[in-house]
Amino acid sequence: MSPISNSCQLLTVALAFTLALATLLLWNRIPGPRAVRAVGRILLLVSGQLAATAAILVWINIASGGLIVTWQDLLGNESTRGGVFAGQPGAVSLIGNTVPKVALLGTASVRGRFRPAADGFRVTTLAGRASGITARVYIWTPPQYTADPRRQFPVLELLHGVWGSPQGWMGPMNVVAHLEAAERSRSVHPFILVVPQVTPVPGHATPQDNEECSDIPGDARVGSWLTKDVRSMVVDSFRAEPQASGWGLMGYSTGGFCAAKLVLQYPGLYRAAVSLSGYYTPDSIELTDDPPLARLNNPLWLIGHTRTPAVSLLMTASDQDRVDPASEPAQMIAAALANPRARATEVQSFTAPLGGGHNQSAWEKMLPTAFTWLSQRLTGPT
Repeated sequence: MSPISNSCQLLTVALAFTLALATLLLWNRIPGPRAVRAVGRILLLVSGQLAATAAILVWINIASGGLIVTWQDLLGNESTRGGVFAGQPGAVSLIGNTVPKVALLGTASVRGRFRPAADGFRVTTLAGRASGITARVYIWTPPQYTADPRRQFPVLELLHGVWGSPQGWMGPMNVVAHLEAAERSRSVHPFILVVPQVTPVPGHATPQDNEECSDIPGDARVGSWLTKDVRSMVVDSFRAEPQASGWGLMGYSTGGFCAAKLVLQYPGLYRAAVSLSGYYTPDSIELTDDPPLARLNNPLWLIGHTRTPAVSLLMTASDQDRVDPASEPAQMIAAALANPRARATEVQSFTAPLGGGHNQSAWEKMLPTAFTWLSQRLTGPT
């Protein structure tokens, strides 16, 4: 019986109803001294409240598409047992084609001051010149960065979901631990990890009203913040590979939408992107209220109706994800195959066989394949 099964919902509702009825029937029938009767009544009330709360939470979980689909998810299972790396025996099947090289666009210089943060990251508050946005950016450099001061390193820009924050990539996703473990396979590069705020505009931090990593005319320029300001700061402040061939994007949920969109919109800045359980049509009223703007920021429309660039996009999904199911990457691949002008874009997908719903426990299990796939498409340290 899983947390999203009908039997689980019926059981919690039945338990809540039974305890409510028991409270009514037994309230004045508990035997013993006054203190014993008081304790008994308190236990009836508390157990009834807990049962009712459980029933409500199960209903919310199911109604929201199954954010928690296994009891391991509920317990915070962060194991990647059973995961396989792309290109190794037992790897998942990916659909795609070969990707030619892309030209480089220039970047501007922006500097920031850094202070220690969790999990070995450093954080700065960046005042973006291109966007006019001021928000936090978290940076992690691999041990090799210090060991060899002559080398430049490729960069992964990590985009969180909405609701969410940059810290989601740290404690819950354990991205550093998984990257270092993947490097031991000798098929994964050491990367500089960059985690900016995806929702840097105050009051625009919900799925219904965030900018979805886009430039909104007359409003916020979040697309420019993520691509121009953050990228320029990293290239200027660290030994980061400046060319597009050394830059990748990876995001989960809304961050996955952003990764897919930005790699198509800014091929001179990024070579490859991974969308972990992302979606591919805009959700926020910031875009949907303006249909022409929504089309220009719609990965599904771009891949199906425009001449798309020579970049690579990997889309992952979970079999048990009811929020952004595996059918959505399938639509992207079908649209790319139907559009002769999208032949230069490598579009691939895989459905994780490890279970999990629309949550970080599921996305964490997708990281081994994602890191290997990105390393196959981005240059290593130079």
